[in-house]
Amino acid sequence: MSPEERIAYLEARVETLEAALARRSRKLREIQKHLSREGLLLVSRLLSGLPPLPHQAYDLELWPETTELTPADVEETLEDLWRSLGAIDVSSDADGDDSG
Repeated sequence: MSPEERIAYLEARVETLEAALARRSRKLREIQKHLSREGLLLVSRLLSGLPPLPHQAYDLELWPETTELTPADVEETLEDLWRSLGAIDVSSDADGDDSG
């Protein structure tokens, strides 16, 4: 294939990919009109390859107001946050072994 043919092929390929991206963007904008804030967060996490957050676990309306903090709240919250980032497998750390 000559350099000119290769360039023409690549230009056509880029044009095709740009058209596909434009179609997908239009679809995503249409979907966004119908989703709640939580729905948008869920979709963006899933499309990014991240796991969804636990269902409504951190919805402020579900948490009673208090200044008291218990160790169980901290540990459970931290595990959920780490799990949401896909950073660790908290189930493997359940035995308390910090060796790695």
